[in-house]
Amino acid sequence: MIIKLMNQTFLSLAVAFLASTQVWSKNFAQHFGQDSTYQQHLNLRYGPAEGNGNLLDLYLPLTHSANTRLIIYVHGGSWKWGSKNDFPKILINNLTAKGYGVAAINYRLLREGKNRFPAQIEDLKNVIAFLTAQASTYGYNGNEFALLGVSAGAHLSLLYTYKHDAKKQIKTVIDIVGPTDLTDKVFRDNPTASGIINQFLGDVSPQAPIALEASPIYHLKKETGVPTIIFHGESDELVHVSQSKELYKKLQALGIRSQLELYPGETHEMRKSLFSIYTKLGVWLQQVYPAK
Repeated sequence: MIIKLMNQTFLSLAVAFLASTQVWSKNFAQHFGQDSTYQQHLNLRYGPAEGNGNLLDLYLPLTHSANTRLIIYVHGGSWKWGSKNDFPKILINNLTAKGYGVAAINYRLLREGKNRFPAQIEDLKNVIAFLTAQASTYGYNGNEFALLGVSAGAHLSLLYTYKHDAKKQIKTVIDIVGPTDLTDKVFRDNPTASGIINQFLGDVSPQAPIALEASPIYHLKKETGVPTIIFHGESDELVHVSQSKELYKKLQALGIRSQLELYPGETHEMRKSLFSIYTKLGVWLQQVYPAK
């Protein structure tokens, strides 16, 4: 969601995925394996936006079929930065080795007042429609999907699932440091967060109707909820951890299967906990969305 601008650069979980130390990467590869386990279809155009905004990459197991389930990756970057290329190939290897397909997507990014919300939700709708329609062409299950979102991408994943998934195709959401309530005073009192949200929504009022419309927690109901796992650092300086705690509290109250993984001392980038996140999301998928 919100990425702190420092020395003309920004840090995000998506960047952290790719910028981990060589030692960590070596250990991860030894644990999960690193041989290529997939075939790829790159830069498929799923929507009408110009440039790269409506492209996706599709990765399928070497042996895939109409039963192969897809995981859709939605990148982070304050709705302003990032791309489908942020998803680490080593995790694609791991997931495809287990029998999953992966679709890593771009969506339209904020650009000088352009592509404000709900452009990104419109893109997600087009992604789902495209992947549903193209299932027989590429060979996977186009009737159901999992969403894996990071930061801004987690926000979009939750909002799409809880508000816009009329066909109930999303079977689980993996939420990594995603904002859930864009009206929250604690969240909006953060100047960095508030500035980006104002650009995203085009309205500075926390209580504006569009802020409510864009907040996943207000659209979560018994009939719209799906199994949801949440990862968050307790020292997140940008998306306050209360955002995840409140979502988990509501999921539990509604009786929707959910899991909250908190990491003491971790900031928004979650750099020290990537291995734990990868491992736990793999276990979660096996439980609620097993590969077929």
